[in-house]
Amino acid sequence: MKKKNCRMTDLERAQHARAVQFRKMTDAQICEYMDGLLEREREARSTAPAPSKEEIVNEFLDTLSIRTTSGLRVSDATIRKIRSIAVDRGFIKSAEVSDG
Repeated sequence: MKKKNCRMTDLERAQHARAVQFRKMTDAQICEYMDGLLEREREARSTAPAPSKEEIVNEFLDTLSIRTTSGLRVSDATIRKIRSIAVDRGFIKSAEVSDG
């Protein structure tokens, strides 16, 4: 059942107004809007700095400790050993354990 406007919260009213605005758009307007979003996303990617090697290695090691849907994960002791090797080989600067 439709909710009456007087019972809507401010957020719901704003969302409804925005949705109505989209529904009233023509196909050409929708395509133009989507193209603009894609262009902004491309610009954001091109201006964003590439992650450093250290950031990539740390993120990978953090990801290993997360249990997958199959229930598998790498133990914390193994990750500490891998992190220690990465520090020794110069892949990362310190063996700080990140919160993940």
